[in-house]
Amino acid sequence: MSKPTVPSVLQTLADNLHQIRSQLAHLDAEALARQSGFLKRKPRKIPMTDFLLALVALAAEAVLSLERIAAVIGLVAQVTYSKQALSKRLNAQVESFLAQVAASLFGNLSDGASTQGLFGPFRRVLLHDSTVQALPDHLANLFPGSSNQRKKRRASLKIQFVADLLKGALVQSSLSGFTRNDQAAAPDILAVAQCGDLIIRDLGYFALPVMAALGLKGGYFLSRYKHGVRVYDLQGQPLDLVQELKTHGRFDREVLLGAEHVRARLVARLVPEAVANERQRKARANHDGRYQPDREHLILMGWNIFLTNVSRKVWPPQCLGPLYRLRWRIEMLFKAWKSHLGLRQFNARSASLLRLSVMTKLLFCVLVYRFCNALELTGDGQNHVSLLRLARILGQCAGLFAAAVLQMTPAQWLEHHLTHHLFYERRKDRKKYFELVAELNDGLG
Repeated sequence: MSKPTVPSVLQTLADNLHQIRSQLAHLDAEALARQSGFLKRKPRKIPMTDFLLALVALAAEAVLSLERIAAVIGLVAQVTYSKQALSKRLNAQVESFLAQVAASLFGNLSDGASTQGLFGPFRRVLLHDSTVQALPDHLANLFPGSSNQRKKRRASLKIQFVADLLKGALVQSSLSGFTRNDQAAAPDILAVAQCGDLIIRDLGYFALPVMAALGLKGGYFLSRYKHGVRVYDLQGQPLDLVQELKTHGRFDREVLLGAEHVRARLVARLVPEAVANERQRKARANHDGRYQPDREHLILMGWNIFLTNVSRKVWPPQCLGPLYRLRWRIEMLFKAWKSHLGLRQFNARSASLLRLSVMTKLLFCVLVYRFCNALELTGDGQNHVSLLRLARILGQCAGLFAAAVLQMTPAQWLEHHLTHHLFYERRKDRKKYFELVAELNDGLG
């Protein structure tokens, strides 16, 4: 069994970078910038396409500064561009602008997973999840987090992320404080969900009105059952779910859910006794203290219970568990982002710079996702690409990545930085080491 050669891997990455540059060239970036409110007048010096190409080139770097970003923007546009000019351009709308750009660039890619079989009937398979990252406390007003025992407000960044499992494509992203929880973000999916889409989310996003709205749009959902939600038969009569499961051992039936009577298919299958015991042990050991599981909840932990509006003809009951576990793909994406793509190493000196830094890293995140799928498609089907390893390799080769994006040789990239970033800024209020040494020598002379 032969593994793909290094030249073939490099060619695949080079082809993808060429496609991205071509997409940028044909993207109406100025219109997106105006639509988002990021651009309010015609750019005098820096075209929006050059601005974006520079950010893609810098996306693999760990820590981004205004000076660094401005220098690369100037390099791409072939002008002198200062960090002061960049700072004046930045505003809160940079988040919305870059989110739209990322979705435009990476929202319509070639298939990265099989569209046959269980996924055949669906246009897209959308995974929705979030991740949280601590911020310096001075940003607590804009990105509020939890409070400590002294009532001091902490700052936390919550990133909502919707990706298409089949195409490795970014569909939607947004930034907020920690206090906007997943339940509040549950309706966000309605802005992007289309007829034929399948939505997979965890219980944090459980909202019956959203499920009903998805069904009206011709969309599909797969979710775990949330304990406490009332279950009725199709005549509106209450169902005793515990008794049904005790009697029959399993369940696969159309039901009505909650006061809204949302119609869905409820599927329950028994789990091994060891799994049920471990779930119950963890529930009883809950250290929060605000919730203790009742007897009914403990009994229901003996089953995997799912809700969907996909028919039994498409999905037999035994496939729902494995399908739901595919949600962990987005967790791997977050792990790669945090461990190898520098999510924690953003510039948080100001809210605007934070938004620019995080959204630039988001570009790299979806780039890696895209590369991973492209490499998988060109493989032999025997050797599979590790998203985490690819992220680590590209993160360690940020300079080479930037040179490839800008179609420069590594030597040209190095020469540019030695020429423009080797020396101190000239400042009258602060003397450097060699200036102090020279003054001492002059004084002795």
